Amino acid sequence: MARVLVIGDTHCPAMRNDYVDFLKDIHKAWACDRVVHIGDLVDWQAISYHEKSPSCSNAFLEFEQAMVQVQQLYKAFPKADWMIGNHDALSERQAVSAGLPPQVLRSYTDMWQVPGWKAHARFSKFKLDGVIYSHGDAGKGGMMAALKQARDNFRSTVIGHFHAEAGVWFGANEEFRYFGMNAGTGVDSKNAAMNYGKKYPRKPVNGCGVVIDGTTAVFEPMKLASR
Repeated sequence: MARVLVIGDTHCPAMRNDYVDFLKDIHKAWACDRVVHIGDLVDWQAISYHEKSPSCSNAFLEFEQAMVQVQQLYKAFPKADWMIGNHDALSERQAVSAGLPPQVLRSYTDMWQVPGWKAHARFSKFKLDGVIYSHGDAGKGGMMAALKQARDNFRSTVIGHFHAEAGVWFGANEEFRYFGMNAGTGVDSKNAAMNYGKKYPRKPVNGCGVVIDGTTAVFEPMKLASR
């Protein structure tokens, strides 16, 4: 049985500057002994398929800036399971679009210099203490997406991906109780990479998750960023 710290989407280099310190505090407060990054470690705005903000860096500079934040996370948590998210996979997705074979690509852990992390393939489901951890982009969305995915999986499920919602929802029958958790995010909504969300009234919910022995789940919110 484990006490798991669940790191939300970080989208480096768009991570909040105080997110790592917050994670370290939660890790210590709950005496966590496992760490799961729920995916979208990096943003890769420069090579995304979406409209790009002209104020953002080119791919070379974005990689260098993201590496600084990734290494801050890695220094704080040298052992972790990493669920590859849709943004993490942009290098692989662009290679497929260009018709390149996977042999020409570096591994995710080598690319981002996190040898102590175990990268789980995109759309995979990592199970720990009977709980499924996945990025969340392969299941149902909308309000309470985590609970919907837990129902579909027939077991407790932890996801990220949906920045504007975070928390824990429980369901049960006469014999079984399960939960769905959205672990929130560590992004800075004012970062240029997040400009696509300016038009929406709902903003990213900063925080992280804790799962205890596969039965208890808690969402820990951060203080709102100063404006």
